[in-house]
Amino acid sequence: MIVDRQYIFTLYQMGVGTIYNYLQQIEKRVVDAEARLTCSQQSQVERLSKELASTKHTLARKSQQLIQERQLNRQLLRRIRELEHEIERGTSPVERNSHNSNLSPSLDPPWQKVRRTRSLRKKSDLKVGGQHGHPGITLRQVAEPHEVIIHVPKACTDCGAPVHDTKPQTIIRRQVFDICDGCVRVTEHQAQTRCCSACGTMMKAKFPVSVRAPVQYGQGVLSRATYLHLYQLIPVARTSETMCDLFDCHISVATIQRAARVSSGKLVNAEQRIKSAIRDSAVIGVDETGLRVAGSSSYIHVARTEELTHYGFDPRRGKAAMDEIGILPQFRGTLVRDGYLSYSRFEQCRHSLCNAHLLRELVFIEEVDSKQKVWTTLLSKLLVQIKDTATQARANDKTQLSQKQRKSWLERYQQLIKKAEKINPPPSPRKKSADAPKKKRRELKPLPNNLIKRLQRRRDEVLRFMTDLTVPFDNNGSERDLRMIKLQQKISGCFRTADGARNFCRVRSYLSTARKHGHSTLTALERAFNGKPIAFQ
Repeated sequence: MIVDRQYIFTLYQMGVGTIYNYLQQIEKRVVDAEARLTCSQQSQVERLSKELASTKHTLARKSQQLIQERQLNRQLLRRIRELEHEIERGTSPVERNSHNSNLSPSLDPPWQKVRRTRSLRKKSDLKVGGQHGHPGITLRQVAEPHEVIIHVPKACTDCGAPVHDTKPQTIIRRQVFDICDGCVRVTEHQAQTRCCSACGTMMKAKFPVSVRAPVQYGQGVLSRATYLHLYQLIPVARTSETMCDLFDCHISVATIQRAARVSSGKLVNAEQRIKSAIRDSAVIGVDETGLRVAGSSSYIHVARTEELTHYGFDPRRGKAAMDEIGILPQFRGTLVRDGYLSYSRFEQCRHSLCNAHLLRELVFIEEVDSKQKVWTTLLSKLLVQIKDTATQARANDKTQLSQKQRKSWLERYQQLIKKAEKINPPPSPRKKSADAPKKKRRELKPLPNNLIKRLQRRRDEVLRFMTDLTVPFDNNGSERDLRMIKLQQKISGCFRTADGARNFCRVRSYLSTARKHGHSTLTALERAFNGKPIAFQ
């Protein structure tokens, strides 16, 4: 509808009612327009509010992603700098583990166990099981049993006639070995007091020296409790349970700990004799391992031969601890050891490096760089070949290898070292900038260069087993002696006191030495409690 002057004039002529109706229609249209406008604005506001909330959520998510990416970038930059530093030092991202270094298998993480792709042991042509000449421990019948029980048939199974009066034709013997009367027995000692008939003096009898209290355990109980606790490495609470189950002996935990202290006190002189014998030996092996004592890190030092073992406890690891133990400062023979620096400070004796550690280092270098196999594999084979020849010579009672053999192997050794030096030239020195500080800094060489330098500088120590047949190829004997220390730590965790660790080491030194001499460990403990420990020559 077009509203103009003519249309208004027409409405005016039609009267007031028409004008009134027209105004009502206009009012309705205005109200409807306002309602539509209000509804449109509200829906638009709701729509814009939703878009704003969505935008805020997206912005927060993007901000969080940006923060995470920045953190990741910082970590990557830090890792890149670490890798650059490792490359400058000559290290490799290949991790060290038990098969390519001197790390123990217990340090390998359980979620990343080392896959045994290569073993240092070579397969022999021998059959599986005990070899010819190996002493067996088969259970055999004895000539004089403690008890004989005769089983006689009652009657014939065919005719039923009695046969118990007839003479036996054959006898089949079967023997059963079992424990009988394995329980505690109480012995009462009575010391009488009597009056002398001549002078009337009251005379009191004396008890034996070992009987000191109104009630006590005998040496058999104490030695068995100490045997289970310190030799079989059973914790004190379980040792108490074991004594109760096996011998019906309700011994307390405190008594077991006191028995350990008493046995240690009776073995002081025996420990000194073991240390003296080790100092006088021609060849000894040494090693050390960590141990938790009283909540802190300490160390167990072992010095051993094929017939002697000594464990020494000290909170320190280095030369000060070795001086305190008192074996290495006075030793003048050949020291078989690993590459720990503190051992090299004992210059009064000869040194022999453990070649098992060297073989594992060669494996690590091969895994880092396959190009190194041209000399590492040949060097490993050469060392093993010399070892086999030396072992065969000792079996034939030879005192040394021939001069020709030693010269040939030494030449091959030197050729491999020269090949290694050619493949691994020394790194070029760093250029010093004008603003660089004047502080001295030792240049770190790559791992192959360090090993090559050590093989060249310590050639005599590496090949000591070739020039002296009394020297072993490796130091595995010391690691075997230390294995029980780690087993004790795995079972019981740690020692509460330093005195407990020293008592353990002293008793274990005595028992390990007794076992190497072929003595029963339980018998050796019984003799120690009786004040007569085994005297080792």
